[in-house]
Amino acid sequence: MSCACERKKVLGDRERVSELARKAAQLENKIMAVWQRNDGTYAFCGVDELDGQEVLEYRHWL
Repeated sequence: MSCACERKKVLGDRERVSELARKAAQLENKIMAVWQRNDGTYAFCGVDELDGQEVLEYRHWL
């Protein structure tokens, strides 16, 4: 796989997780943070649940 394909795949995963975080923020009516795990995958949680993770972006319901 070329570098461009790999980059597109990774960014696609981040965009997908970011959109899920936006929808979760809308359902729970709070701000969500998107962060990257040690294995390279992306995750999200409420900002009140963060435990030292480096936040890539914040998503809210507006």
